[in-house]
Amino acid sequence: MDQINQVQAQRVWQRVRGSEQASPEVTLSALIAAEWEDATTYLQLSRKLSGRESAILYKMFQQEQAHCSCLRGIYTIATGNKPTLPKVTPVHGPIEQVLRNSYGREMRAVNAYDARSQDPEYGHVFVKLRDQEQEHCRLILELIGSLSKK
Repeated sequence: MDQINQVQAQRVWQRVRGSEQASPEVTLSALIAAEWEDATTYLQLSRKLSGRESAILYKMFQQEQAHCSCLRGIYTIATGNKPTLPKVTPVHGPIEQVLRNSYGREMRAVNAYDARSQDPEYGHVFVKLRDQEQEHCRLILELIGSLSKK
């Protein structure tokens, strides 16, 4: 069996990852947009539900809004420009389906923040964001479970 040398392995990983990585500004903009979408989704859902579920979603809205502000701060420091927030459309569809979609976005955020956790300047911030997003995943599962009882 042939052994793969280091140069070949690097080439394979470059193809897997893509030879051109998006610039930090582009990826930060995408993270900001995703956080903003999550924040507005949770706010809208909190208004559709009541009691404990509404309170959980409103707290998640506040945390996502804080994540968005934090990322906007990093973007401003890194680029010298202020990012713009995208317009977000109203949430449509069954609440359980909206929460399922939110779970997927939260997991992508966990992975994105985990990938940035070694950043020398902002790694500690990304670790905190990752941990909160993991908690949001847990809360979403809890909400889906409590809605299925009703």
